[in-house]
Amino acid sequence: MQLKNLERISQSGQRERNQIWNTLIQVYRDFANQSTIHGIKYTAQAKTATERLLWLTILIISLCCAAELANKFYERHESGNMRTTVVSDQFPSFKLPVPTVTLCHGNLVSAERLNHFLKKQKLHMPTGLSIKDFERGVQHFREIIYPYHHYPKELSNLQQILDANNISVAHLLRELSPKCMDVLLMCMYEGRIAHCDDVFVSKLTSYGFCCLFNSDEQNDLRISRKVLWTRNKYSLNFGTRYILSVLMKPYNASDRVAAITYSGGYKVLVHDKYTMPGPHSISFMLASTYETIVGLNGKQMTTSPEVLTLASKQRKCRPSTKENIYRLSNCYKECRRNMIYDRCKCVHYFSSELEPHQIHCNLTHIACLAKVMPDTYSLKLHSMCDCLPDCKGTEYTISITGQPFTAVRFRPGQFYRKAEQHPNSTALHVTFANQVSILERKELVLSWINLVSSLGGVFSLFLGCSFISIFEFVYFFSYQLIKKLQSKYTRNSIVIKTKLTIREFTN
Repeated sequence: MQLKNLERISQSGQRERNQIWNTLIQVYRDFANQSTIHGIKYTAQAKTATERLLWLTILIISLCCAAELANKFYERHESGNMRTTVVSDQFPSFKLPVPTVTLCHGNLVSAERLNHFLKKQKLHMPTGLSIKDFERGVQHFREIIYPYHHYPKELSNLQQILDANNISVAHLLRELSPKCMDVLLMCMYEGRIAHCDDVFVSKLTSYGFCCLFNSDEQNDLRISRKVLWTRNKYSLNFGTRYILSVLMKPYNASDRVAAITYSGGYKVLVHDKYTMPGPHSISFMLASTYETIVGLNGKQMTTSPEVLTLASKQRKCRPSTKENIYRLSNCYKECRRNMIYDRCKCVHYFSSELEPHQIHCNLTHIACLAKVMPDTYSLKLHSMCDCLPDCKGTEYTISITGQPFTAVRFRPGQFYRKAEQHPNSTALHVTFANQVSILERKELVLSWINLVSSLGGVFSLFLGCSFISIFEFVYFFSYQLIKKLQSKYTRNSIVIKTKLTIREFTN
């Protein structure tokens, strides 16, 4: 009895599978006869199996060709989807934000300020060390800027003296470096005389204490912290109408104890307002006793809204937001900072903020810094630092014209009269080189509309199908299939009930 039941169940299951398969074949024939896809109807209407197999082979080949070509279009869409176009080469320069100009005195340690410091500060000397050791160590203070580890003994002695007197590297630099007001004689902004302490601010940078024009004083400029927007400066001046003019005192070679340069002069850096001077800045040496004119050539980059909607991996740039300003150089600086901390367990002496577990690098870290610094300059920004270029921003190149400062004899005016009172002084003028600049925009070459159009053309070429064909396929193999299966199930139920009724009536 049980064997008969099992056989009956097995036969019933086989019957149901056959019904489903037959229903699928019937739905496929209906789909093939009514579909808009070219050639598919012949797989159902052909009289012989050979003809049906031939048309099925043709359809499969066409489908493979369409899929391969569609993949090629998609890869081209992904790889070469953006371009940078020149929107205008007549973009007004007065619409460009004025960059920050940083002046760093060549002397890192001034002899005059060193003598003043030794008179003012009574230093406690550790056992076996003297003022001479302090002075010898200060002579090699350049190592904190450019670490080479050439004078380990002298710097170790200096660090012992600093530790004994609770003096940091930054504090010692502040005491021994030339002050902005000690260097700057006169400043002019937009053609008007201005107090230099209103135009410039002194900041600790990677080159020591420098004087910054148009600096953003509110932000720490670290990528991990919020950098807020502040008001930018703009200028109508260009050519011989200078944005900024600075008159600097004569360079005194005898005042040099330690320096960031090998010759007399000033290090000048031009960079974005929301960044600090560093490797990404435009820099040059301002020759002493020269009058130098710096022409700014600007190029502003914008990004289309379509590009900004893409993922960062696709657009290959990172935008700023209302809450935070992104700059590539800040990201790079943060990456270098983290790498130095991982290797040397300290952060740059000029870092303005520290985490609770961090310390500033001092002279005992010079050996480690000398090893790690070359590696930090060879970082691959995208793969190692996850740093991307700015989506929007202004880039500058500069043109420099300089000659011996003899114009005081030919040009009247308060600026040049002041220069006459200080022979061998140095002058710097900064202005826009031209009245116009370049405006560029990063935009999509192929939008999704182009991609859909290309895919539509490919599938139409090889299969003759359209967007409606997708709905045809869904309609037949979902709605019609379910409907036919339900219909057969209902008929089978009626037949079974009828047989049972007849059997009961017979019994």
